[in-house]
Amino acid sequence: MKHRLSRVTAALLSGAMLCGAVPYLSASADDTIFHSSFESGTDGWKGRGAATAEIISGSFVAGQQSLACSGRTSSWNGVAKELSTDDFVPGTAYSFSVYVMPRSSSTEEVKLTLEYSDGSTAHYDNVATASGSAEWVHLSNTNYTIPSDATSLILYVETTESTVDFYIDEAAAAPAGTALSSETTMPQGIRSIPGDVNADDRVNAFDLVGMRSILTGSANGFDTLAADIDEDGEVQMNDAVQLAEFLSGKIKAFTVVERPQPPTQPPTEPPTTPPPSAENKWDTYQETASSQNIDFYKSAIKHMGNTYRLDKKLEGAENGDPLTIAYLGGSITEGKNYTTPFSKYVQQTFAKGSFKEVNAGLSGTSSVVGLVRSEQEIVSQNPDIIFLEFSVNDHEDIMYKKCFESCIKKFLDLPNEPAVIVLITRAKGGFSSQAQMYPIGKNFDIPVISMDDALTKAFNSGFLSPNDYYTDEYHPHQKGGQLIADCLGYFFRQAMKSENRSSSYELPSKAVYGMEYANCVGVNPKDLDSFNAGSWSSGMGYNGNKALNYSYSINGGGNPMTFKTEGKGLIIVFKANASGMGSINVTVNGKTTKVNGNKQYTWGGPDAELGYYQDTTGPMDVSISGSGSFTIWDIGLIK
Repeated sequence: MKHRLSRVTAALLSGAMLCGAVPYLSASADDTIFHSSFESGTDGWKGRGAATAEIISGSFVAGQQSLACSGRTSSWNGVAKELSTDDFVPGTAYSFSVYVMPRSSSTEEVKLTLEYSDGSTAHYDNVATASGSAEWVHLSNTNYTIPSDATSLILYVETTESTVDFYIDEAAAAPAGTALSSETTMPQGIRSIPGDVNADDRVNAFDLVGMRSILTGSANGFDTLAADIDEDGEVQMNDAVQLAEFLSGKIKAFTVVERPQPPTQPPTEPPTTPPPSAENKWDTYQETASSQNIDFYKSAIKHMGNTYRLDKKLEGAENGDPLTIAYLGGSITEGKNYTTPFSKYVQQTFAKGSFKEVNAGLSGTSSVVGLVRSEQEIVSQNPDIIFLEFSVNDHEDIMYKKCFESCIKKFLDLPNEPAVIVLITRAKGGFSSQAQMYPIGKNFDIPVISMDDALTKAFNSGFLSPNDYYTDEYHPHQKGGQLIADCLGYFFRQAMKSENRSSSYELPSKAVYGMEYANCVGVNPKDLDSFNAGSWSSGMGYNGNKALNYSYSINGGGNPMTFKTEGKGLIIVFKANASGMGSINVTVNGKTTKVNGNKQYTWGGPDAELGYYQDTTGPMDVSISGSGSFTIWDIGLIK
């Protein structure tokens, strides 16, 4: 540890306050085309890539505020402002200026860059470069000429290599030759008083309250640079302790961490995700649909989500890798009205090598039935991209919620790391399970495509009528299926753009409802230990399905079916109808659960319920007895 006066601790100890507003430009205000002081808003600057942009107080070149850029995952992530070609005429020279302060103790190279298109290709042109370490540096070019063929102009601040957070202030542009500089009454450098967390130019007990807010994640508008008292790059409990001791008089100066000097050579490892380049054709892809159709497609993207896995699979397909796309769902998927045109689009657009479609749609499939079917019909196919479509077959019971979440977890855990996408549809009357599915998809940070949102908006605005989509209460006709396929195609194109790309993906540590059933596989009880069919008669499965490929039926009772196995629980898939069905008692290790075949909203197809569950894997001695007419189509063993 090293003891010294931290930043402007001398001013702090004497009770000195920061000076007030300072003059900004040496040029006349009339000369500037834009001047972003960030005193009244972001002035059109926004986060680029994964980065976010927000106004903060306490660190500034002039005024009282600046724009903070954080959450960067690649060097090209930063803050950006779109420029109009009416104000910035291609082929004309201009003066550009912005002050940048890297949030780092190491020397960082920062850049002002202009992104533009020549009509077919994206270009990234360096406007100005400078280096600094936790101090305001000036990026300036008084004579930068915008290329004569440039369109779609975006001015942005980035770093050359690192992903360090940074602040920008006093961004401006003017005609060529205009000197744009900040004439401040304080020396260049950090404008934060250490400990002045609420940026009121003094250190007192209110700053300790702000420090606690930062540590608990509820900070809003506090100066994190001032809160980093030991200057180690993070706001931690040690900073709060020092602030409390300073306010109590226990210490008279703050202690700053002694950090090693940065290496003289840049790291040899390449960045996880390369910056966008002219080779990414999707950055400049021009949509050909009408503005109303594009608005419809945009409305369907409820959550863009983390695109890392999807981009990786599509890029691999473009380079000749095999691509398998799988759909797991109910009769909407089984009908192929959206799967066929979308698979054809993906094959023609991305698949330069072999392409395979797996349609695992089956009438009546809910999340519970889908989970039991998934091992044989999806996992066995080793898919690269998986769509889940259950939204008009699920209901509010906790079993549906947990099985939907478990299904996603099962697929995301597969060793080939497939991309998983949630597709939400809706009934003509408005029913869907979006309210319970969307939070799950968002928690996993996977894409959620909502035809519920897009159709509801289109019906309400008059852009579409229900007849433009539906053939009955639930199912899209061929044109309706094409609408789904068009929305999915638009989403894929957006996911491939540099601005929507993600550099990595990690599974969440917490569930929304529960994903304890993820290790569920379909089994035939005759293959388990000590199997005895009792009075149950075996037969064919449901509609020739690959997973529901057997049946055991009973009518009126008799001897129970018995078997032994090892696991955590059982899910029973059975023939369900609104009336006329019998029931069964599933007894495991002496504990009995009743399952009734009469289920609302069913019509003789499959449904499923939890027959037994225990928290740890162990022996299960199973007995299943029946009353009335009851047919079992599959048993899911939760391992």
